Amino acid sequence: MLITGCSSGGGDDTQAEGKPVAEPKPLAEEALRPLLLSQADLGAGYLRVQEKAESERFEDVSVQGCAALEKLGQNGDDAMFASRAETSFTYGTRATFGEELHSDRPSVLSSGLRGLFSAYTSCTTYTMTAGTTQFEVKISESATPKLGDEQFAYTSTMDLPAGAQVLKTMAVRKGNIAVMLVGAPALVDRHIKTAVNKLPERS
Repeated sequence: MLITGCSSGGGDDTQAEGKPVAEPKPLAEEALRPLLLSQADLGAGYLRVQEKAESERFEDVSVQGCAALEKLGQNGDDAMFASRAETSFTYGTRATFGEELHSDRPSVLSSGLRGLFSAYTSCTTYTMTAGTTQFEVKISESATPKLGDEQFAYTSTMDLPAGAQVLKTMAVRKGNIAVMLVGAPALVDRHIKTAVNKLPERS
């Protein structure tokens, strides 16, 4: 995947007398799928693409020059939360746009997202190898809209052989669900509010 970006603090999970409040349980993948963005939500020009098999998602991909990312591992983020649902689209001829929904107890989502985005923004530059292609990645933290309980974002610029590609990664936690968008910065900024608004008020 994807990620510290800018973030806002969550609410207080204790009652007035100091007793902890029971956290909502994670939603199952089946409950997350209807909350994903659809072509109808996005508008004209978007085409949904086939999801890759789990074994193909991180095949022959590695990171060099950033200790935090190397420690995180190729797929450490996928095992971090209790459930996940995802979808992806193409827009126009080249642009891609992906969404992931994750669910877990709010405290687990909060700490996990903070750690994940901290790892991805701990190095301003690093080298990525995909198959036999090696390229430099530059990372910068990004501003986030005030949505949900916490927000995180960063922008990555990849110096690919075919030219530079810029992607924005943004996550918003709302209770026990986190939505993450990855794609061209303008597309992420355009659709993050719609994605968050599809989430229930409190699950």
